[in-house]
Order: sequence, then structure tokens, then C-alpha cells
Amino acid sequence: MTEENIRKSWRNLLIPFIIGLLVFIVSILFHRLGSKRPTPQTISLFGCVFGIVFMVFTGIRMLKFRKYLKSLNEQ
Repeated sequence: MTEENIRKSWRNLLIPFIIGLLVFIVSILFHRLGSKRPTPQTISLFGCVFGIVFMVFTGIRMLKFRKYLKSLNEQ
């Protein structure tokens, strides 16, 4: 695996993680600072869940890729 492929893979993993983090932060702020009626609360709940799911699944893939790179360096 070339260095260019490694950079592209990390970029492809970091972008969804950052998007999930931003969605999570915005939905938390929307919950804390927004309206307390049911509809905005529901939107912020789904935003939080979406952000967490995005971060968890991408984080797992990042950890697996890091482990794969370590195994390549050991060989």
C-alpha cells in the first residue's frame, strides 16, 4: 500500500467522522438553545443519534485500519 493510498484512506475515514461530530455538536446546541416544543426536540434527538452512529461506525473502521497499518509495518 503506497503512502498516497494511505492518505486517501485516512481522508475518507476522517471526513465522515468529522461530519458526524459536527452534526452531534449542532444537535446538542440546538437542543440546549432551541425551542422546547416536541418537534424541535425530536429533530435534535435524531440528529444526536445520527451523529453518534456516524462517529461510532467510522471510528471502528478507523481503528481497524490503524491496526491493519501496524500489522503491515511489523512484517
